[in-house]
Amino acid sequence: MFKLIQLHYFVTTVEAGSVTQAAKNLFISQPALSKQLSLLEKELNCELIQRKTSGIELTKAGKYFYDKAVVILRDAESLAKSMEAFSSKKTIMIGALPSIGSYFLPSVISKIGSSFKVDLTIKDTTQELIDLLDSDSIDFAYVQDTRKLKGNIKCKELFWESYDAIVPGLQASESTITLDEFLQHNLILHKHPCDIRVYIEKYCRDQSLDFNVSIDLEANESIIPFVSKGIGSSVLPRMVTSQVQDHSTKILLLEGEKLQRRVDFLYKPMLKEIALKLIAYSLESSSI
Repeated sequence: MFKLIQLHYFVTTVEAGSVTQAAKNLFISQPALSKQLSLLEKELNCELIQRKTSGIELTKAGKYFYDKAVVILRDAESLAKSMEAFSSKKTIMIGALPSIGSYFLPSVISKIGSSFKVDLTIKDTTQELIDLLDSDSIDFAYVQDTRKLKGNIKCKELFWESYDAIVPGLQASESTITLDEFLQHNLILHKHPCDIRVYIEKYCRDQSLDFNVSIDLEANESIIPFVSKGIGSSVLPRMVTSQVQDHSTKILLLEGEKLQRRVDFLYKPMLKEIALKLIAYSLESSSI
């Protein structure tokens, strides 16, 4: 029995007027498309298309099959949409990095309202979240600096965010600090393999800068009290530093530096409808 995807390939080829153009429209190779069309003809035991130098020409059987295929594809699309009311997920599983989950997502989730129940998973690294998404353990992921993706996972860039220095209040009289000056402090950084730690180390390594880490901690919330006690200084994303209210600390801009991370949203096409809503909510929250 032929498959819906083969009908889609056939109809696209007919409407494109040539196998070459259809392959481009479908974002597949011409040999792959030709193979599927041949398999379809073999399955039906009749010739549908005659290839010519000017393009293609439908046989009598091809014209009949095209008319029926268009109806079948339209009905299939209509059925899929009508089934959304039954198949819509009541719980959406979202994964996020710690800083994004604690300091950015509350605003996004508040916009979801009663549409869905949210199951939130926090992981230290982008790669862990990609693995969970690939295995369907989560539906969506908020990550940073996405590079290599698996399978059919899609990525939407949401925004760029700067890193700020957080230092003991008594040690700073200015509102900015150079990276060289900052690295003279005893540093309190996130434990490996946290993405923030990996990024900071790579940035300094690329600049041939040395630094001394006095304490490794697991969470942003743990770092802030240690800084307030004068034990050391740290680097945190702006979504975190913008909400620090501890008067024993001071937030400094890293003068002349471009320490930034790109916050990304990952999803699979099968949940595109919900993904688009979350993307809209996220972009709205990022502009507040």
